[in-house]
Amino acid sequence: MSHSCAPAAHELRICVYGAGAIGASLAVRLAHTGVRICVIARGAHGDAMRQHGITLHSGEARMHAQVECPSSARDVRDQDVVIVAVKGPSLPAIARDLPFMLKPDGLLVFAMNGLPWWFCDGLDLGPPSVLQSDLNEALDPHGLLRRVIDKSRVAGCVVSSSNEVVAPGVVLNSTPLRNRLILGRPDGQTDTAIDILVTTLASAGYDASWTPNIREALWLKMLLAVSAGPAAALTGCALDQLVRDPNMLTLMVQVMREAATTGRTLGFHIPDDAGQRLGSYRGVPTRPSMLQDIAAGRVPEIDNSIVAFDLLSRILKIPAPTLHLFCSLMQAKAQNIQGDKPQRGAQLT
Repeated sequence: MSHSCAPAAHELRICVYGAGAIGASLAVRLAHTGVRICVIARGAHGDAMRQHGITLHSGEARMHAQVECPSSARDVRDQDVVIVAVKGPSLPAIARDLPFMLKPDGLLVFAMNGLPWWFCDGLDLGPPSVLQSDLNEALDPHGLLRRVIDKSRVAGCVVSSSNEVVAPGVVLNSTPLRNRLILGRPDGQTDTAIDILVTTLASAGYDASWTPNIREALWLKMLLAVSAGPAAALTGCALDQLVRDPNMLTLMVQVMREAATTGRTLGFHIPDDAGQRLGSYRGVPTRPSMLQDIAAGRVPEIDNSIVAFDLLSRILKIPAPTLHLFCSLMQAKAQNIQGDKPQRGAQLT
């Protein structure tokens, strides 16, 4: 990517594809930096944004922005950055559109929950196996993403910011003092495009940074998603309720520690701070995305999160019985919502 051709931050053209809770929150904050923002959204939420803009409530603050909201991604071209914030199961359906939305040197930023399809590239998982095939299918159904998206144009993004759509066009940020974004390329390199985006996100109010090890950062973030997310989804309780219950806190800590052990086997540096991380949600009524999905009758996003973690533990022969139990329960929950369509991933043994 040519550094001399990179636009200044105020000249950036950024599209947020999937302006749900996270995406809409990002769009409002970025719009206030003066960059040109458009969003792709659907349903009543998208209709409300087209008519009235986006409103974000964060603590005592209220932010509002009118943004371009085209009805189709095919109307969006020549973007410096496309931030993809859709649910994992929706990504294959939009993947072919993404390269055509960018300038030739544009950047695709995946601000999504879960492990990306390129996560295992370069990791030592031993000889090929059926479990590895299951993992590849969970992260990249039929290999579509790898075929249509150029990994050299990609950046991963770890999002630590709790947001929920509380009404069409209205988003509540329940962590006003903790909104962090970590960006990194699959190859660990940085460049001017990443630097400018990090600076722009910082000016939008995020604690934004770049890391040379985005896989480790993703794993650390997902430790919470695979422990607290399923617990909240299965019980219907927000995190502040769960961490006050000694039995639930013990279960979540155990899952997080099992997943941390798998991460250390992969070479990631992970502190033994499960109790402290989960305890930080005392008094913070956060509703994880898995709980939001279940409450709305949507199939929860599990293939690229707890299913992938479970498969990796089994591939590496790391005992993770509590994680496996949570995974099996979430698969049953998802199956019940989805109906007769088969679920991928680990099976109870």
